[in-house]
Amino acid sequence: MLPFLSGVIGVILPCLAYESDSRRNIKETATALNLSLLKLVAIEAGDDCYQDGDLETGINMTSVIEVLLNNLISESVQTKVAVLEWIHHLYTQMPSRMEKHTSQLIFPALLKVLSDKSDEVVVQCLLVLAEGVAKKHASTGLKAQTEDLHYKDFLKCLLDLFRSDKQLLDERGSFILRHLCVLLNAEDIYRTLANILLYETNLKFTSTMVETLNMLLLTASELYVLRNILKNLKSQESVSLFICLYKCWAHSPVSTIALCLLSQNYQHVSDLVKLFGNLELTVDLLTELDKLIQLIESPIFAYLRLELLSSSRGAPLLSALYGILMLLPQTKSFHILKARLDCVPALNICCQTNERIVPTKDLKNSNVDFNNLLEHFNKVQSDQTAYKAQQRAYILSTLQRDMNLVQN
Repeated sequence: MLPFLSGVIGVILPCLAYESDSRRNIKETATALNLSLLKLVAIEAGDDCYQDGDLETGINMTSVIEVLLNNLISESVQTKVAVLEWIHHLYTQMPSRMEKHTSQLIFPALLKVLSDKSDEVVVQCLLVLAEGVAKKHASTGLKAQTEDLHYKDFLKCLLDLFRSDKQLLDERGSFILRHLCVLLNAEDIYRTLANILLYETNLKFTSTMVETLNMLLLTASELYVLRNILKNLKSQESVSLFICLYKCWAHSPVSTIALCLLSQNYQHVSDLVKLFGNLELTVDLLTELDKLIQLIESPIFAYLRLELLSSSRGAPLLSALYGILMLLPQTKSFHILKARLDCVPALNICCQTNERIVPTKDLKNSNVDFNNLLEHFNKVQSDQTAYKAQQRAYILSTLQRDMNLVQN
């Protein structure tokens, strides 16, 4: 049976799409046969020594993958899910046989599936992709160390997909990234994406991706552990992660502030807010500030609101929040933040102003060179300003050229 597997599944998979009552028996038979074939492959996988050319005794993996990918473009959700289950099954049962087909055939086809309208198909696709890039260990299974050679290439391809399809990023970007953080290690994903984005030439895309990743970091329940790592900064690894993210987050001023608020580096937040006077206060930036105010009022930042009552740590936080208040137009967000700051006892504000604040000596402050980070932030924002000016000049020159063509 195995030498003819590609031909058999090529007949079975289209039958899974049948919906009419007249073909119900055919669909049920195809479903049962498909399950039996999956079990047969699992049994034979114990002796994973067949080669692609060994057609008499084993699976012709090349032809099987070709049939599966051909059926992956089906309109039927059931067929696409079945195809993805087959690919996942082959990865788990015959990883060495699948390895050489991953980069050239499987991953490019799977990345296209991420645009599918069905959540079930996208989730199953992410499961397959995660299995393909994860380095498996018997003790930890899928969520093992992600040192596979396909890991970084996969995330690069994912960013390429988001860059070329803004609608996908806007509508499904958070959904895709959130599920990947569950299937793989969230810290590794964020660290790797941040390092890749540092070398991105499309700075507009970089800032958009940073804003997406930042919002996900602050709101997704799946990233609770990662938030705690950044919130406490108790180890050198967590400090390293903070610095890595900061260098990338600097492409989005408000996201940088949010990251520093999360990590409780309030004095640096105050220093950052003072630099906003040199930035172009665009509609996009004010919109991001509006979102930040909403987040400050959420349960995620409950600890931050309590810090306003602290005489030692509340002063720089108050300075930062009042600075943000001064940047906001008198909109709903302005009044929300003002109402929160009005809750801080006047006596406490007076004490914070008059007290000589002694800097905390915890790890998260002592191991971070904030002056260096501030210089990096300024440089990145200068690059962003130059990039925007270049884009405006290009648009103007294009319009001028088109007008000249019309006149001629």
